[in-house]
Amino acid sequence: MRAMLTYDVKDRVARVVIERAEAGNAFTGDMVRRLAEMFRAAAEEADLLTLTGAGADFTLGRDRQEPKRGTPFEAFSGISALNQAIAAYPGIFTTGIAGRAYGLGVGLVMRSDLAIAAADARFALDEVSLGIPPMFIMEEILEHLPGKRALDLVLTSREIDAPEALDIGLLSRVVPATALMQTVEDYVATLRGRDRDVIRACKRYIRAVGKLPAEARSAFALVEQTQFAMSKH
Repeated sequence: MRAMLTYDVKDRVARVVIERAEAGNAFTGDMVRRLAEMFRAAAEEADLLTLTGAGADFTLGRDRQEPKRGTPFEAFSGISALNQAIAAYPGIFTTGIAGRAYGLGVGLVMRSDLAIAAADARFALDEVSLGIPPMFIMEEILEHLPGKRALDLVLTSREIDAPEALDIGLLSRVVPATALMQTVEDYVATLRGRDRDVIRACKRYIRAVGKLPAEARSAFALVEQTQFAMSKH
């Protein structure tokens, strides 16, 4: 059987490709579990991880046609485990988005450290239109968007284009569709030329400092900068 996700590691760069183009790269439950396994493997094997989709789309999200198995808790536990594996990945996770990114696809983009989209990419949180409150999306979305903008996207399920996604903070960069994959590889090349410890420290710090009150950030920066300098000697 053809793998619906491929995982390749070379020179501590992991490249994951969603290989279900005939179904818009929609995720089955098994694919969700497999992607979590890939992130856990990459935590040991790779400093950088890229995620892209084969064919025209990044991913349409969960496969709504998949027969339901087990309890809802068991099904949702797979998504929760994937989100935890992404959060625990210490390296830089980059998404390259072509075509449509819906539902779970938006969640993957939000949880990536860097997100590069083709200019014609489109994004939608379609769960509410399907009668589903997207709890796992809402768990993360306020880290990226103000509440009113977040609820607009969640409640209307409207599709937005790449320039709007960039404007609201969902993306790092928008590039011509023909330049998408080269831009992702250029990012990889740039980051491979940086000090591994510095890259990881930047990721840890930027996640932590945003959760602190403004008045505590200066002291936190002083401590973290000092500890990093001491660790290098």
